[in-house]
Amino acid sequence: VSFAKAMSKSTKCKDALKKWMEREKAKAEMKAKEWAEKKAAGAPDEDMPEDADGKLHNPDGTVFTGPKDAKKVSLINMVPPISKMDAKLNDLPKCEHLALSTNSISAIGNLSALRELKILSLGRNNIKAISKLDGLGDTLQQLWISYNSIEKLDGLSNLRKLRVFYIAQNNIADVNEFGKLAANKALEEMTAVGNPCYDADPDATRAAIIRLVPTLKSLDAKRVTVEEREEAESKQE
Repeated sequence: VSFAKAMSKSTKCKDALKKWMEREKAKAEMKAKEWAEKKAAGAPDEDMPEDADGKLHNPDGTVFTGPKDAKKVSLINMVPPISKMDAKLNDLPKCEHLALSTNSISAIGNLSALRELKILSLGRNNIKAISKLDGLGDTLQQLWISYNSIEKLDGLSNLRKLRVFYIAQNNIADVNEFGKLAANKALEEMTAVGNPCYDADPDATRAAIIRLVPTLKSLDAKRVTVEEREEAESKQE
């Protein structure tokens, strides 16, 4: 099957989860095998890494057996790509970090069953609008959605815990769209560079965003200083 032909099809979330589980099991088996070889060569038991027991481990070290109790699920860069966030993603009740970047997703799917989701990664897709995130209002802390086709910053006002927002390289032409983020009182870190609103005068755009989003502490990987904020706010007409 040629790469172009594979890319014309899509991977269903059910199959993507199956591939991810196969990869996770293979990694766990490899770590266990590497440790067994070191132990056979004389390594003491106390040197055994915690994740070398052949089991599947969450980032916090706890053991998981499948999607139902996994805390981080990575379905990035599937071949063929995922094109639809279907209902199967709601079978991840313990998921805290869901990664779906580098696929061909055109719309955000309903993730309201993911009651513990803190990080949602959707960069490098074909998403045109931010929607269906209200159900994550009490948990979502980070939304990574750079390199898409988003023009408006609607659909975010209910994300009360949102602290980190990556929206670089999208299609936001009007800098005043960022004023909608004033509703996100916890927002501290954002990347927005690469949107059309930066084209004419990047410095003026940065100042405008700082003025429009009063809680920001970092913009485009650069700290927002007290002096910079005071200067930006003094330019308000």
